[in-house]
Amino acid sequence: MATLLTQLARAARILEQPPFWGGVATALAVKGGTRGRQAALRGSVCYVVAAFIANIVIKPLVYRRRPQGAGEGRITPVTSSFPSGHTASDSAFVFSVAQELPLLAVPLAAAATAAHWSLIRSEKHHVSDVLAGGAIGLGVAYIVWKSWPPQTSPRVR
Repeated sequence: MATLLTQLARAARILEQPPFWGGVATALAVKGGTRGRQAALRGSVCYVVAAFIANIVIKPLVYRRRPQGAGEGRITPVTSSFPSGHTASDSAFVFSVAQELPLLAVPLAAAATAAHWSLIRSEKHHVSDVLAGGAIGLGVAYIVWKSWPPQTSPRVR
């Protein structure tokens, strides 16, 4: 059981990295047809907007120390712990891609949940940092959904 948890933790650390989400967007754009390209574009736009809001706008305004033990044995960010920029951008990506391709909602949400669990488990963030980041991501995806509605049916040419 311990080795399974160790393997899951390693996988979750991969899922929390931006290159993973960039790979998902690339795969959607290359293999997903018109809807996949639209989902990749929507997801990428939301990812960048949420990252900007969390990391550039909010973090400088709200300084919060990282959890106790966050810097033990590794280099840690010097930015505020609140909110989680990774969670904000991951969540925005997942919610916005799911607007175009609803069947991907569950697997992408599972990947994001594992990544966010990893941020808490590895003591990089407090639970409230992750929840706030998720709220930012959801908010960005919602605003983009209202201002740029997804296509409800394939285009007829």
